[in-house]
Formats: sequence, C-alpha cells, structure tokens
Amino acid sequence: MESKKVKRRLNKKALLVILLTLYLIIMAFYYCLTLPIKNIVIEGNSLVSEASIITAAGIKNYPNIFKTSSSKIVKNVEALDFIESASVKKSLNGTITIKVTESKTLFYNVLNSSVVLSNEEEIVYDNPNVLGLPTLVNYVPSDVYKELIAKMSDTSADIISLISEIEYSPDVKNEVTINDSRFIMRMNDGNLVYIDLVNFENLEKYKLIYSSLEEKGVLHLDGVYAGSDTIIFTSFAALEEQNNQVEGEQDELSQ
Repeated sequence: MESKKVKRRLNKKALLVILLTLYLIIMAFYYCLTLPIKNIVIEGNSLVSEASIITAAGIKNYPNIFKTSSSKIVKNVEALDFIESASVKKSLNGTITIKVTESKTLFYNVLNSSVVLSNEEEIVYDNPNVLGLPTLVNYVPSDVYKELIAKMSDTSADIISLISEIEYSPDVKNEVTINDSRFIMRMNDGNLVYIDLVNFENLEKYKLIYSSLEEKGVLHLDGVYAGSDTIIFTSFAALEEQNNQVEGEQDELSQ
C-alpha cells in the first residue's frame, strides 16, 4: 500500500507574528544601543554640587545611557571629596539617577585648614564658613583627637550646628591634670559649655536645658555633671559679680 505525502500549508499568520516579534526585538535592541541620556537626576547631595557629580561621572555631554558604565560612574563619583558612596539607576525613558551618600562633616580644624569627616578623613577646604561647621581652635593630643571625632560622629547634626568653636581645655588644678579629655564648646547662642569625652552624649540634652535658662552663661556637662540630674549653670552676670568681689578683696588685702 502506497503512503500518501501530506503537503503542509504555510501559516501566513504565524509567520507574520514571528517576523513582527523579531522586528520588535531588533528595534528594542536598536533603541537601547542608540538611546542617549535625556535626564540626569542627582539625589542625596548637599555639600557636593550636582555639576561636580555630573562632571565626575563623565555624562555632562549626555552620552548613550546603556553604553555608559555604571561601575565607572560609581568609582569616579566616590573619588570626590565628601562622597561616602554612590549608586546608579538607569531607566528606559533615558533618565539616569545617581544617588550619593555624603560623609558626615564634624568640624573645621584651623591648625591644618581642613574639614574633618566622620570617617577621620581630613579635606583641605578654603571657605569653611559656607559649611556652617564648628571650628576647632587649638591643638588636641592625637589619642584625644581621634576619640573626639568618634564622639562627634555619634552626635546629631542639629546639635553640631549649634556649636561655634571647640577648644581643648583639660581640667588642671595645682599642676595636676584631673580631666585630660575636657573641651569648651562656644555655642552660637552665646553660652559656654564644658564637656568631656566620657560624658559627650550629654550634649544631646543641650536644647532641652537651654530652653529652661533665662540668662547666658557657663554650663557644665562634663564629669561634674555625670550621673546627676542637677544642672550646673552660672550666668555671666554672676561670674562677673564673683570676679569683682574677688578683685575687691584682693585690693583690700594689698592696702
């Protein structure tokens, strides 16, 4: 018995679907290969300008978005001063988003004209006033200096913004050092605050304490204050009165 050959008809609709799918895939690849950057979004920056980040990323001329290496952008942006980390996100609409995390700035060291960061890096900076940072005005021993950085790294930014000057001022009595980690914080509101590294977290209470003060003066948040709810505060007026009294007694003795 002879077998019959069955002729299969070409399914034109199926072929058309396949061709259309291939066309769409090719066009999608072409779109991606030729798509330029249309929009650049920078997030998370306050110290470093958008222009500096875009220039470092090498995308200021809006090159092809998918031919631009994300890892290279991250590497170049993270090399900028004040940048702790960076990430890149690309979208099919031509938008590239660069998100950065800046290092926390702590204070300006006048001895080496540098901004000190929370990661202990020091960056020479010509115009520290624009950063609104406290200024360290004198020498601090290296071990105390390193711990000061660590303590200020844990201090909230709003408290740091209230400090105008930082002065290393160890507590010395009769040529004996009682506390070698004490500092004077000159606050922007005019008050002076004594603080030491052991009790540095007491600075976080400053806003609450300040709201209860009626005069400007000297506030002790150092070792004298430790473990006590008592606020040791002396107004400038009271200090001046005490000084005048001492001077008067000295004058009487000299006569």
